[in-house]
Amino acid sequence: MQVNWVNKRTTLMGLSVIALLAAAALALSLTHGTRSWFAGSGKTAPQSVMPVFEEQGIKQTASVKEGHLEVYNGNGWTPQFWSGVNLGATTPGHAPGELSPTKEDYLRWFGQIKEMHADVIRVYTILPPHFYEALAEFNGGRQDPLYVLHGIWAPEDQLTGSGGEGRDAYQEDTVAVFKKEIQDAVHAVHGNLNRKATPGHASGKYDADISPYILGWVVGTEWDPYVVKATNDAHPGLKPFQGTYFQANPEANPFESWLTQMLDTVAQEEMKYGWQHPVSFTNWVTTDPLTHPNEPAENEDMVSVDPMHISPRETWKAGYFASYHIYPYYPDLLRYEDKYQNYKDSTGEINPYAGYLHDLREHHKGIPLIVAEYGIPSSRGLAHYGPLNRNQGLHTEQEQGEIDAALYKSIYNENYDGAVLFSWQDEWFKITWNTLELDTPIARRPYWRNMLTNEEHFGVLAVEPGKSPEDTIVLDGKTEDWDRRKPVETKQYPGYSLSVSHDEAYLYLMLKNTQGDWKLGDNSLFLGFDTLNGGSTTADQAPGVGFSSGQEFVMKLQGSNNSSLYVGSAYDYHSWLYGSQKKLMPWQESWAHAENGIFLPWKLPVNKGFVLPQTKEKIPFEDVEIGQLHQGTTDPASPDFNNLADWFVSGSVIEVRVPWMMLGFTDPSQHKAWKYPYEAGALKFDDVKSVRVEPHWVHGAEGKEKQESLAYKWDNWNKVDYHERLKKSYSILQSLFEKQGKQPPKDATPTASTN
Repeated sequence: MQVNWVNKRTTLMGLSVIALLAAAALALSLTHGTRSWFAGSGKTAPQSVMPVFEEQGIKQTASVKEGHLEVYNGNGWTPQFWSGVNLGATTPGHAPGELSPTKEDYLRWFGQIKEMHADVIRVYTILPPHFYEALAEFNGGRQDPLYVLHGIWAPEDQLTGSGGEGRDAYQEDTVAVFKKEIQDAVHAVHGNLNRKATPGHASGKYDADISPYILGWVVGTEWDPYVVKATNDAHPGLKPFQGTYFQANPEANPFESWLTQMLDTVAQEEMKYGWQHPVSFTNWVTTDPLTHPNEPAENEDMVSVDPMHISPRETWKAGYFASYHIYPYYPDLLRYEDKYQNYKDSTGEINPYAGYLHDLREHHKGIPLIVAEYGIPSSRGLAHYGPLNRNQGLHTEQEQGEIDAALYKSIYNENYDGAVLFSWQDEWFKITWNTLELDTPIARRPYWRNMLTNEEHFGVLAVEPGKSPEDTIVLDGKTEDWDRRKPVETKQYPGYSLSVSHDEAYLYLMLKNTQGDWKLGDNSLFLGFDTLNGGSTTADQAPGVGFSSGQEFVMKLQGSNNSSLYVGSAYDYHSWLYGSQKKLMPWQESWAHAENGIFLPWKLPVNKGFVLPQTKEKIPFEDVEIGQLHQGTTDPASPDFNNLADWFVSGSVIEVRVPWMMLGFTDPSQHKAWKYPYEAGALKFDDVKSVRVEPHWVHGAEGKEKQESLAYKWDNWNKVDYHERLKKSYSILQSLFEKQGKQPPKDATPTASTN
């Protein structure tokens, strides 16, 4: 979700310097609005064959007609339900402000997105010049181009303040920075910008004119309710803004008036090129114009930013639309508002998500409405429960595709104008509230893939460790991938061997039985993981087993429904923070002492507890057991593929993969793990020299005695290898988008041209 993207990036927008191209270049851009000129490169992009509607000196390829977002076909205006994807700004090993995707990346992605039968991509901010060049090349000569919803990033740091308190949006420096960003974005789209290098910003010479492919502008970010409130409180009785192309209606609050001024800035810059495109601003459920009496969080229903309080003037022919980010699991009103829990969709099924969509659509009568972000992640971790099992995480890729498809259908059936999936690709730098504290330092997040951070896994394009699939260890019972793997450490034990390796996402284990096939059944395989000084040499979850050193974690492998990873109670950050410190969950003193040998289920919080304001029902603290291990294969070619799989057994081979954070690591690339919290008294970090893995195969009276552990060491890394793979969700959505095709919204009809 965009809100999470905001919180964990280095500053992407802000102090930027614009230098307009020479007057001759500007004249050329105005004259040849449908052609991309790459000045200085000696190349010209393929010419656009898009028909352009021109009237009274104003060019348009997209416009709002009869309440819908339509495109010009040469004879008239065509209504369409817009199927799209949000495009991230980075690749592994890079912060988002580095804007690392190459031109080749973009061209490859554009092809895959188009093959998915998506019609539009959304970008959040000004990207490097090669993005615009790639789009011009990809679309040149195409009758069915890939359209763009182009975002313009708001100066979030200046708006929210250093402590997140929320500041008045009318501050002169904030207004100046945002207007400059808007101007730069418009000039970049029209191929007429020379931007100096500034850290965290795209820069360079923008020669590629992609104006024919712009479906619309989406201005700003998810608005912090405290910013909206601070702005409204600072300007009581402010006269609504009246611009050249946009006006705030009499009922507009001061923040909505400020937004109107920004939209008018977009329009003024566009008119310098004789172009108009539909304009919108980013919004989300938190600042929607609806009232939610059973929403427990005050800030989630504190203020409204209402698109219906802003109107385009007659001078703005391209019109205006509304866009929202709407997920099925948050805020909690989607789970607890009675009218949504009882809402039946067009198929007759209970569908809270569709219930919310229905109310929002009713409010926005007369203007186009799109869902600019929707979706769920295929992550190993989970951060929030939603109705109908539409949770924020812990989904297979198949489930991800099926749920995303259901959300898409709901959006269409509630008579929206488009649905833009979040997101195209997985991004390693993302954070989530319930892993945030353990996922530090901030600067190191792009260097490893945290499987428990759900925000990293929204994409339909998986971005996985290893230069290629051949460099990846696959849980499939085959050993060829281990044979070519470096580094690998192997140690012999009575009746079997243990091998250990790693990549940027996992620690891998392979156990080969030298006496025949593994028959766990009534027998158990226990694996101890020792990373720091301390811990226990006994574990209640491994009865009778004596470990050679203190263990932080113990894994039990026995069957498909009876295998888990447990954490030593004295090392368990979850029960320390939410039990001992915050008193949100049951806790007992014995957990604080490692020598007691108590090992707890590995859990993450999903809800800190609250009281529903309307019903006064107390909703308790909730957590989810992440340590339950999934048996299955991670071979994408297998019909039994399961991206959530943790272990696989076949014949004499057992393969296991453990996400780094599930072994206490906060940054495996630098060997950092959290300290014992009861001793540290806070979240502190320590260096890990190695992971010492101690296996115990308990069959009969054997396997309980102490074993010499395998000490696995690895080098720090500052460079990552990765490859891409289309998820199972991709093909599900591809089929749906193809079926949906160019169907218009339910009540739309083609609009004739007067040209």
